[in-house]
Order: sequence, then structure tokens, then C-alpha cells
Amino acid sequence: MYEKIAHITDLHLDEEYPLKNGVLARKRFDNIIKDIEDKKITRVVCTGDIGENKGISYFFEQLKTKALSITLGNHDMFSEISKHYSKGADYDSEKLYSSTIKEYYKFIYLDSSEGVMDKKQLLWLQKELISAKPIIIFVHHPIIGLNLKVDEIGKLKNREDIIPLLEDSLNEITIFCGHYHIESTLNHKNITQHITPAVSYQIEKNLNTIEINTSVFGYRIIEIDQNNISSKTQLLRDAD
Repeated sequence: MYEKIAHITDLHLDEEYPLKNGVLARKRFDNIIKDIEDKKITRVVCTGDIGENKGISYFFEQLKTKALSITLGNHDMFSEISKHYSKGADYDSEKLYSSTIKEYYKFIYLDSSEGVMDKKQLLWLQKELISAKPIIIFVHHPIIGLNLKVDEIGKLKNREDIIPLLEDSLNEITIFCGHYHIESTLNHKNITQHITPAVSYQIEKNLNTIEINTSVFGYRIIEIDQNNISSKTQLLRDAD
């Protein structure tokens, strides 16, 4: 088994805030798609905050030739995204979450779009973590906290309910997430968490303030084989 995945997150297509700060989110998304295609990557996972209005249909149109998996972010509306993507859709709770078992790994896609995971999804996750294979989780919000201002104001509200479930797993767990518009890797017991830079704009790693950085944008390339999960971030500039 060998798999290469492009992990993208926090696109914010057609939203007002990036544009007010001089960020052309569609253009940055287009540049990342070109980079993905140049590297011959055919599978894409997006961990949310896709965009608004026509930006949503633009997103799906641009990725129609890719094998695409999605998790929802706090800027995403289930009612809009589910018109285009319905894998793992729970229409009662308006969530998207699912799992896939591959040859050597289990993939779990979680929905943190409300900033909290409801009890139904937590019960489902607890069962899904019973696995003979190492687990790879894709989710919008980081689960392991950081000592940063962005974590203080944007953290997943009930991560204290989720972390013990992961710690109790007999498997190694790798998390790929976004939400904070930064690059970060943290290790905690059996868990490795990678936060991927945003497609739109970045946030500086400050303890006491929120300061945006519009000079770079990016995504993460994940490579998986039988024995190893590795990844590296690709940072681009508008001139690239």
C-alpha cells in the first residue's frame, strides 16, 4: 500500500474577511490545485471552512476529477455542503462523519463544525477506535491544545471528552486538522497531531494577540505506506 494525499483546509472562498485583507482566496485555491496536479496527487482531503455562496460550487467543480473526502468546519453549513457531498451524512444531527478501512490503516473523518462533538458522534467514535490497525483522523478543530491565543478563543469546547477516548486506544493515532491557520506538530502519548496551514491566510503563533499573515498560503502532502506516515507542508506565495 502506498498513498499520497493533499490535505487542504480553511479556504474561505468568497468570504468577505479575506478579501478585506487583500487575499484573493479563489486565486490561492487555484494555485494550490495546480501544485497538486503538478505533483500528480489524485486524492484530496479537505478539513473544512470551504467558503460561502458560489464559492462552494466553485470548490466542488475544481475538484471534480479528484478522489475527495471532506470534514466540516465552523464556517460550513451542512445544508449547503450536503448538496454536493453526502458521504457519512447524518441528516438528523446535520453532521458528516465516516470511516474507511484500508489495507494497513483506518481513516476516520470527524465533524467538529459546531465547535463541539455531540454525544451521538462521540459514541460512534468510541466504537470506531476499536481497531486492529493504526488510525488516521481528519477533523477541522485541533484536539490537542496549544498555548496560543488562537487556541484560547477557538478551541474545541469538549476536547476533554475526546482526548481520553484517543488515549485509551491501543493504536497509534495520527490527526490531521486545520482551523488555526498555522503549521504545527504535537505529540501526546499515542497521538501525533498535525495542523496544516490555511489555503487562505495564516495566523501568527502569538500568546496574547491574533495577528494575521497574508504573505503565504499552503497545504500539506501526506504520504502513507505499510510502515510509515509522513507529511510535509507546501507554502506558496502569490507570485509562485
